[in-house]
Amino acid sequence: MQVIKKLLIASVLFALTPALAATPDTQRDVEGIAAIVNDKVISLFDVDQRVDLFFATSGIERSPQMRERIRSQVLRLLVDEELQMQEAERVEIKVEEEEIDNNIRRLAGESQMTIEGIREFLNGKGIEDDTLKRQIETELAWSQFVRRSFGGRLKIGEQEIEEQYKKAMRSLSEPRFKVSEILMNIESFANEDEINALSNEIATQLKNGVDFGAVARQFSISPSSARGGDIGWVTADQMDEQLARVVVQLEPGQISLPIRTTAGVYIIALAQRREGNAGDPMKNQFDILSVNFDTSVSADTVVNYLADFKTCRRAQDAAKEMNAEIRRSGLRELREFPPALHNMLQNLEAGQSTQPQSTPEGSVAFIVCDRKDDQGTQVSRDTIADNIYSQRIAMMARRHLRDLRREAVVEYR
Repeated sequence: MQVIKKLLIASVLFALTPALAATPDTQRDVEGIAAIVNDKVISLFDVDQRVDLFFATSGIERSPQMRERIRSQVLRLLVDEELQMQEAERVEIKVEEEEIDNNIRRLAGESQMTIEGIREFLNGKGIEDDTLKRQIETELAWSQFVRRSFGGRLKIGEQEIEEQYKKAMRSLSEPRFKVSEILMNIESFANEDEINALSNEIATQLKNGVDFGAVARQFSISPSSARGGDIGWVTADQMDEQLARVVVQLEPGQISLPIRTTAGVYIIALAQRREGNAGDPMKNQFDILSVNFDTSVSADTVVNYLADFKTCRRAQDAAKEMNAEIRRSGLRELREFPPALHNMLQNLEAGQSTQPQSTPEGSVAFIVCDRKDDQGTQVSRDTIADNIYSQRIAMMARRHLRDLRREAVVEYR
């Protein structure tokens, strides 16, 4: 069930599509109207189903007050989605059925499910088969519209990339933070009280254990929402100044209070903190040959065997002639080996071995055939250019959606 819920969060909820199943206590007349967006109707049924699905998958505690707060937010999100789809249709963007099916197939594979399994679960909850397809169609259509409309306008100069690269290189010695974010759109709230009430309630429940990634996928307007809010490792200099002041004070595992910025309301989760650019020793990779000698092999013979080491292939052949039991690990991170080996292995280079260790059956030695150390954070100009592009095009998309809201005729019932 948890796998299915994660799939729903990662797919059905990412774009917050309408037309999901209502629970008995919230069923309304399907023809009831919640809003009219440029002559297109959003029904009460659409809104109630989305609210119920939110509670079912996010783990947020259901209460009458929270339900009303979520319902108001969901309605405005559905209005935005309708505007996005209308804009894509205006420029005759058509998403092919095959593209939609490929996306469903990919989502199913990532969650180790079949398309049939997804359909069965949705149908069991009273959710129509077309709901997931419509969600994916809307997401793909808006993405195509944004790239077509704004992608050609973005010119990222080499000087800008170089400046960001040098800045990133200078910051490698600074503490780094593994951060996730939820960015809530202020413009989707009715008033200041609603902003404060909902953002504080969500922050409180996140601290009480509600899935951060689930809420991020549903409500965050940041490009990171598709990854459950995860923005990876960053330095304080790479964050908004207001966010940085909060993040540096958080301990790993903590979640911030809502942070009001010009972009919207943020809630930040700190997963890990790392000092400087030092690689993680537990991520260093070792290819280990373990050789178990029985009691018939003398200690001097084992010492001579290790001293005569040239290559692991030759050592394996020699061990077989001594009837020793051998195992080859292949490259694996140090953390994957038994804890008792960590101290013995971490300072050994390729070609070196541990001292023979006595066992009830004889002795065992561990030889390092190969070693690859974790290099810590790596900086790439291509990655920097991609990040700049993603941030710029996301900002232009938000601005265009804001213009669509201003120009639209929206009637709330």
